[in-house]
Amino acid sequence: MASDRRNAARVSDTRDGEVRPRDDVDREPREPREPAALLAEGVAAHLAGEPERAVRLLQAAHQAFVDEGATAEALSAAYRIAMVHGTTGDRSQFSGWVARAERLLAELADGAPAARGYVAVLQMHRAIAAGSFESVRELAQEAAAIGRQHGRHDFLALGLTAQGRHSVTSGDVALGLSLLDEAMSVVLAGQVDGLAAGLVWCAAIEGCQQIGAIDRLCEWTAGLDAWCADEPGLAMFAGRCSLHRGQVLALHGEWSAAIASLSASGHRAEERGQLPAAGEAQRELGDLLQLQGDDAGAAAAYQRATELGCDPQPGLALLWLGHGRRDAAAAAIRRCLAESPAPALRCALIGPAIDVLLAVGDIDEAAELAAELDGLAELAGCPPVTAAAAYANAGVELARFDPAGALPYARRAVREWSGIRCPFESARSRVLLARALLGAGDAASADRELAAARTAFASIGAIPSAVDADALLHRRDHADGLTEREIEVLRLVARGRSNRQIATELVISERTVARHLSNLFVKVGAASRTQAAAYAFDHSLT
Repeated sequence: MASDRRNAARVSDTRDGEVRPRDDVDREPREPREPAALLAEGVAAHLAGEPERAVRLLQAAHQAFVDEGATAEALSAAYRIAMVHGTTGDRSQFSGWVARAERLLAELADGAPAARGYVAVLQMHRAIAAGSFESVRELAQEAAAIGRQHGRHDFLALGLTAQGRHSVTSGDVALGLSLLDEAMSVVLAGQVDGLAAGLVWCAAIEGCQQIGAIDRLCEWTAGLDAWCADEPGLAMFAGRCSLHRGQVLALHGEWSAAIASLSASGHRAEERGQLPAAGEAQRELGDLLQLQGDDAGAAAAYQRATELGCDPQPGLALLWLGHGRRDAAAAAIRRCLAESPAPALRCALIGPAIDVLLAVGDIDEAAELAAELDGLAELAGCPPVTAAAAYANAGVELARFDPAGALPYARRAVREWSGIRCPFESARSRVLLARALLGAGDAASADRELAAARTAFASIGAIPSAVDADALLHRRDHADGLTEREIEVLRLVARGRSNRQIATELVISERTVARHLSNLFVKVGAASRTQAAAYAFDHSLT
């Protein structure tokens, strides 16, 4: 009989969604071990970032429990195996072991209410992967309820976390953050195992990123970093930890350290088969390299992100925009917006979308998105979203040639970004403020803002932005050789003035206005007043 069991273990059978252990279980030492010991070793191997070894051990434990008729214990092992496949992105194997767990639960005579928690958590993760958000909410509530009733804090924490992410994504930010706080309190009290703790920590951090809850984001990222450092057996989460550390470093302008952390994260995640995390790291790396002016490196990172199954937008659209591929950038941005109906998913997307739409001249669509971002800022109540909304509105007002309308928005954007120590975004907002000040005729104040922005950009390595700020600061020496009078004429053209109105305002003849227009059209490569106005906007000459 023992020989028959060993032979059966060498067969992989996926009928009816079932998955059986393969022959690589025999690679483990052959001395007899208790199934509980195999289970413990398998869990440790999973946390140590050894998924293949973990599966072998856990499958051996599962089969031993089945042979003993220990159905509840076999269900626990099936849960662990499914979670390994879930964290490595092997969906078919994950689905097969979820089906196995469901069948084992049905075999338990008393219904085993506590054991139902294993299946509820697995079904919850399956619903998350499928995007079935209503099912996620119901299953998360069930898992949390089972956890409370039976003292299973891992089920409780995982259920609360999924509820929190669901609430944040659907727009109920206050409730979502409250649920994430509660889940983290269970983790920080040391009441859950390593797997549940790591999953909750990472999911909570990602929820904060969605809606800009920067205080929790920084606090929990630091906590995860310390936890991984204190527990060397948690290599499974090392890649995610490096990813989140890199994201926080990037936010605070420590770009060299952020790039090192993101690169390490991507390599670790790929080595362990965690392809979604590896793709996300490459996308974030591409965003930073682009801001540093390394367009080739950014393009390579975005391509690798794509190969790993991660959409590199909106960063890639901004890269295309910088290389003159305006139509491609706009199409990609509109596609992303159409695919992201959930409020929280749009928070990080709308800002770049507005940048692209303004660049292609679609001011009305950009204005609609700015109004939507205002609403999201009110829902989120988080400084980064408020700052992004202010920046977006300032950009729209400038595109409408209303510098006075842009000024209060631009000032608020500078204030909000500076208050949360985001130097790149703060400097970027200063440039927008300077453009509004120039439009309002206050060149001296604009120059102060531009000088501050240039210094900030240079200090963090945002070389292209520093160069642009410097060019705007010395705009009288640039602007494609335009004279001061030609700039005055161009500014009035951008504001919609006719030749007669320009002549009256500048106290010159209409013939002189026409001559200036002819000269400046040649210098800026414009074939119409509309193109000339677009040039004026792009070069902050309005």
